[in-house]
Amino acid sequence: MKHLFIIISVLILIVSSCKKAEKHTIEPKYVSFKNTLDNKRIDESVVLSRDKILSILDSIPENSIPAFKDSTGKTIPFQLDDLEKDGIWDELSLALDFTPNQTIDLELTTITKESIPSFTPRTNIRFGIGTNKTNVKEVLEQKRTGDPRANDSIFYQMEGPAWENDKVGFRFYFDPRNGIDIFGKTTSELVLDRVGLGDGNYHELDDWGMDILKVGNSLGAGSLAIKHNDSLIRITGKDQAEFKVITEGPIRSIFEMIYKNSKIGEQNVDITHRVTIWKGQWGYQSKVFFKGITDQMKLVSGIVNLKPNESHSKALKNYYCLDSFGQQSENNDSLGMAIVVPTKEFITHDEAPKEKADIVQTYYTVMNASNKEPTTFYFLSGWEQSDQQFKTYNGFEKMIADKIKRLSNPILIQ
Repeated sequence: MKHLFIIISVLILIVSSCKKAEKHTIEPKYVSFKNTLDNKRIDESVVLSRDKILSILDSIPENSIPAFKDSTGKTIPFQLDDLEKDGIWDELSLALDFTPNQTIDLELTTITKESIPSFTPRTNIRFGIGTNKTNVKEVLEQKRTGDPRANDSIFYQMEGPAWENDKVGFRFYFDPRNGIDIFGKTTSELVLDRVGLGDGNYHELDDWGMDILKVGNSLGAGSLAIKHNDSLIRITGKDQAEFKVITEGPIRSIFEMIYKNSKIGEQNVDITHRVTIWKGQWGYQSKVFFKGITDQMKLVSGIVNLKPNESHSKALKNYYCLDSFGQQSENNDSLGMAIVVPTKEFITHDEAPKEKADIVQTYYTVMNASNKEPTTFYFLSGWEQSDQQFKTYNGFEKMIADKIKRLSNPILIQ
């Protein structure tokens, strides 16, 4: 009987332990991502806010972060972005591939910070500063006043900050020209850390690509101006300009150009130009914030019109598009450029004078400007050496239409 009592007691303990374990088992949390289009979507950008993540997870253990895993248990490439720069992440970003009308279910879980896998870099921001090409160091923040070109002791790699993904690259002139240029790429590798250094000349075709745009006194590839009454006023940052990296990672990279006390008429206006480049996209997003803007001021962005091309303007779904296409690259081959603006932000489009003005040879869009909400638009670029679809306008137009369709039908998150 004594042995029987011991056996029964052990069985009771085992059953009790199982019940306790069952009681404390954490049910996996799943999130559904639905493509509502009849088209496949490669490298589709998806963002979940911190509040959204926390509403799904019961808690996030200390020294852990949220992550998504597929049906095989593999962690999906992601990044956590601290947009407010307060030490606390605000958003989780992903880039997912979808077949037509596909729904992808991913497990939302937590992993320790030490166990984050190494993801292949697919976006990059680079601002190298030194006294010459041999002693350049990368900076994440930089301020300027006046025109740094007058200071021979300062060397800017690529003349200012540059950004890229696996498709295309761009650069800012970090001086009062404040133009944006395009780096056409022939490789998916990230190359801008080395461009502009050594003996190479990025104005000539190299194994990675080249600078494909002549900007002159135009607005180049999406730089900013303000339309005040009937005048176009370039945002120069002459009084104060600041470059600041917000986040950089395998999915997206974000930086800001901050212009304090820009003189527009009699008014001082603060302008913040937030630039985002995503993995797998043929361009970048601009989000422009204002402080001190008036009803007489509108935001302007433009496309250089220096070489032979044809321009087109059209409304597609919830967006307006202004584009140009032709043998207008510095390699004398096909290049298409486009500005895509939400219809609610778009006012009109026009063309700058050919000469005798501060801003010339530019197709431009006029958009709303508000102190309450930022204005968002997109700049797209397609060079035939990057992808043969861009040898013709039809191929470039198809890319634009696909981008607008994707913007108009974001991935549903449930």
